[in-house]
This record gives sequence, C-alpha cells and structure tokens, in this order.
Amino acid sequence: MKLLRYNRSTEPVTTARLGMLLPGDLVGDMRAGYARYLVEKKGDGQGREVASLRMQPHIVAFLAIGSPGWEAAMATQDYLTALARDERSAAGLEGEPLFTPLAECRLHAAVKPSKVIAVGRNYAEHLRETGTKIDSKVPSAWIKANSTIIGPTRDIVKPAATQELDYETELAIVIGKRCRDVPEARAFEVIAGYAVMNDVSARDVVRIERKEGNQLLGKMFDGFAPLGPWLVTRDEIPDPQNLRIITRVNGEVRQNGNTRDMIWPIPKLIAYLSQMTLEPGDVISTGTPEGVAMGRKAGLPSWFLNEGDVLESEVEKVGVLRNRIIAEPAKEASWKW
Repeated sequence: MKLLRYNRSTEPVTTARLGMLLPGDLVGDMRAGYARYLVEKKGDGQGREVASLRMQPHIVAFLAIGSPGWEAAMATQDYLTALARDERSAAGLEGEPLFTPLAECRLHAAVKPSKVIAVGRNYAEHLRETGTKIDSKVPSAWIKANSTIIGPTRDIVKPAATQELDYETELAIVIGKRCRDVPEARAFEVIAGYAVMNDVSARDVVRIERKEGNQLLGKMFDGFAPLGPWLVTRDEIPDPQNLRIITRVNGEVRQNGNTRDMIWPIPKLIAYLSQMTLEPGDVISTGTPEGVAMGRKAGLPSWFLNEGDVLESEVEKVGVLRNRIIAEPAKEASWKW
C-alpha cells in the first residue's frame, strides 16, 4: 500500500487529504472512499463520521489510530481498487471525485513527524570519499528540524550563505507506533513503512559550524529535507536492506549505492535510537552512499548544486523525488558569514 497526502492541482493546498496510490496511477480519496464503503456496502448510517475519524488528513494522525486505521485502510483499498476498474468517474457521498490521475495531483511531504532523526556516516565508501576516519561505537545521528521538510516536487531554495550545496539520497524509515527500547529482533514490528528523503547539506556552512564543535544550519536550512513521494507500507518491501539508492542531477547519475552496504543496518539503528521514545510518524533517515559532491576529486568539474539544477532522489521500490534548485530571493541578511 502506498499512502500519500495530496490535493488536486485545481484545488488550494489547504484542501490536502489522505490518499492511496491505486493501479493505473490513480489516486484514491481515502476518507471519501471509506465513507461510501461504510454507508453503501456496510449499511452504516454513521459512515461519514467514522470515516472522518479514521481517515485523518495527515498520515501521522492516521498512524496514531493504530489497528482500526489499518483495518479501515485495507478495506478502502479493496473497495476503491474494484470500483476504479468499473467506474473511474465514481463520486463520494458528497459528490466529490473518488479518483484523480496522479499527474493531476500535487503531492505533499509523506509525513510531518514529531522529529526527524538523520543518520550519518553509515556507508563505508561514503566515508572514504569524504576522507572521514572514524571507529564508531554508536551510530552518528542528530535531530533535523521539521522546518526542513518539503514535498517531493517542491523547489529547494539554495541559501545565499552557501556555495557548496550538496545532496544525500537516503532510505527513510517511518515509525508506526509509539515505542521505546526496541530490541533488534523486533525492530521491524515498529516500522509503518518507508519513504525517500534527501539530507540536503550546505557543506561550507557545516565546516564553519564544526570548528565550533556543533552542526546546525548546515543541515537545517528551510527545505533541506524533501520527503516522499509517499509512504510505502512495510509489507511491500520485505527486504529493505537490498534496495538501490540513486541520485541524478539534470539526468546524470551521481550516486548509485545499495542499502545492503549500511554499516549500521536498520535493526541496529532502531535499537539504538529507540532508547528515546519514538512516536508514530517519526522518521529515521538512514544515511547516504558514495557519490556526493563533497567527495568529488580535486580537478574535476564541481558537482555542487546550482540554481536551475533538477535533483532526482530515488530508492528502489519506494519512489522518486524531483526537486528543482532555485536561488534564495534577495533579502536583508540577519547574519554575515
């Protein structure tokens, strides 16, 4: 199942709702579909109200419902899939379209979590290309602000503060239920599904900050975490430790790695990070393979991102993000770098 948050391109973004990707690249309206299913198929006179409670417009709220939400989603998927085969123009109880072609939808970030945990230094070849030498006893990780999250097709604003804007395509884990101290053997039980995230980085800003012993803005300017294009449920990807990770810039392949090369695999990451409470919808971005701009050999044309570049971030079986790089509008700066 692929869950997403969307609105039709003819609607304002404030109408964003919960949807699911159906065969034929159709997006189904989950609340409206479930309401019609309950009223017409189950004879539930309160179907509208039940659907509004279980099919919240935000995926995080949907995940927080737990088993009743998942049961409703599975019933809705079966119902809408069958209905779409026979009646693509079908409407909900209020006359709203139940199906919209994906090409006519604006997709929003897969989730807006309570926290994004970004993992770094998790691929050996990436460490080698950047000249990083470590002998870690624990994974390298930090919290990334929610203000970094943008949708899978939104523009990434290149801050005026950086000349070294870099990309890091990563497999993102979405937590499905509140948990703490999860042993490795049960790690996959707390995963709702997977998405693609790019841990965009301002490398020159990071260098300045690390001289002061910290890391903040270099990883946390607004829009530095495009996330999506949807949440692919755990059952659809039985082996997340064997997925290709690809980055393209203007069609040129820059990164071409595989999640099997993680230093700290998913169960170990969850066991370590769940020493703090993880909430439904929380995101763990699992690190990036080799091929980043920072690792480009001296003397070769730069790979840092510039205005007008189109960044494609892909994880096999999950999806592709396509974000254009734009320049930050002129403004009076609050800080002189």
